[in-house]
Amino acid sequence: MLCIVSNSLIAQDVKVEIYVQILNLDEYFNPFTGSFVLLDLKTGGYKEYNDSICSIRYSPCSTFKITNSLIGIESKVAENENYIIKYDSLRNPPEPWMYNIEPFKYWMQDHTMRTAIKNSVVWYYQELARRIGNENMTKFLRQIDYGNNDISSGIDNFWLCGSLKISAEEQVEFLKKLYNNQLIGFSIRTQEIVKDIMLNESTDNYKLYGKTGGGDCWNDKVIGWYVGFLETESNTFIFAMNVFVNDFSDLGNNMRIEMTKNILKGLNLIE
Repeated sequence: MLCIVSNSLIAQDVKVEIYVQILNLDEYFNPFTGSFVLLDLKTGGYKEYNDSICSIRYSPCSTFKITNSLIGIESKVAENENYIIKYDSLRNPPEPWMYNIEPFKYWMQDHTMRTAIKNSVVWYYQELARRIGNENMTKFLRQIDYGNNDISSGIDNFWLCGSLKISAEEQVEFLKKLYNNQLIGFSIRTQEIVKDIMLNESTDNYKLYGKTGGGDCWNDKVIGWYVGFLETESNTFIFAMNVFVNDFSDLGNNMRIEMTKNILKGLNLIE
């Protein structure tokens, strides 16, 4: 079912030859389009679908909650994943529809970082970013080298269809450093805490870590993300998937995760 074509790219700046396998994943993405990047940590090999899209930068949307968590802890704004921010209904008034739809129905309450990333609570991470401030946010982003590092559209919205942009390929490189505790300027403790709160699913055969994201960044389409890493008994894989749909309803609650899992099954990485 998977059409794989061998390809190779030369990273001129570091003079390293990177081998990329080009995948045909149309059956998983139809009727939409998007991209997928997978890094095999054991072999160092990459697999890509729609490689021309994999290198284009887009808003990270809620996948930035991974980075926001890292910076929140390392800047000492948050002590750990149990850092509580109280819900302010005046600053973040709920819409009536939110009370009946996941994960929004869980937003109207106090949250810790762990519960906020689980339920993708936007207001929590907006307040965390305000407390981090422009100076610290800029400093740490440059250390990570996260996409274009641009927070100019505002401290509490630059990642929400704002000025910050990152590609699927760059997401994978960032997550590789996180997985290996190699992010410059970040303690191993900070990186381990954030990886722990990224755990989405644990079975006897694998652990799936990740964060979804989504945003109506254009008038006629919505971007959906799922990025993270897969630990199996014998290997670890870093991945980033983005998909472009017509409306938020196309993403549903679990569509991005299920699509990624189906791809991983098609690649025989999980059952």
